[in-house]
Amino acid sequence: MIIAYSTAPNEKTANEIAHQLINAKLAACINIIPNIKSIYCWNNKIIEDNEVLMMIKSKKNKQQSLIDTLVQIHPYDIPEVIIIPIENGFDGYLNWIHHALK
Repeated sequence: MIIAYSTAPNEKTANEIAHQLINAKLAACINIIPNIKSIYCWNNKIIEDNEVLMMIKSKKNKQQSLIDTLVQIHPYDIPEVIIIPIENGFDGYLNWIHHALK
C-alpha cells in the first residue's frame, strides 16, 4: 500500500481529481485537507499560495498509473506527486484498501 501526496489550487479541483481517481480504481480513499499555505520558488521568485492537500491511499501496483493519470488531469504544469510506502497499519484498513481496488 502507498500514500500519494498532491496539492491542488482549491477544494473544487481536488474534489474533481479525487472522483476521477476513485472512479478509475486508482485510489481507495482521498482525504482533502483545506487551507494549507505553500511557499516555493518558481521562475526565480518566491511564491506563496493557498492550496489544499490530497492524501491519496492506493496500492503499490497502481502507483505508476496513479502518477500518470494525476499528472494528466491536474491543472498544474508540474504537479506535486510524492509517494510514500505504507509500512504498517491497521490490518482491517489496509485490507479494505486492497479490496476496494480490485
